[in-house]
Amino acid sequence: PALTRVGTIEVDFEKRLVRVSNNEVHLTRIEYKLLQIMLRNPDKVLTHRQLLNMVWGPQHVDQTHYLRVYMGQLRRKLEADPARPKHIRTEPGVGYRLVTG
Repeated sequence: PALTRVGTIEVDFEKRLVRVSNNEVHLTRIEYKLLQIMLRNPDKVLTHRQLLNMVWGPQHVDQTHYLRVYMGQLRRKLEADPARPKHIRTEPGVGYRLVTG
């Protein structure tokens, strides 16, 4: 679907537009790519390796610090309380999950 909603987050894939509570949010290319991958795999745990490979390529699958930095930025931009994320959840030692419920 062109328009996807998770809680107060709304993404229009055709326009490459992201809104939180009807306010437009600017995401970098990498942040948008991570969000897009997570939205296409709702409620599934995506491993660090999977995400790193899909966004940065196979030569970066061990660079988990990249992922931590970008997930932190995404939480600050999309979550009401980034310290207690409702949607972008960490699965300790495994990866991340986009919780839609």
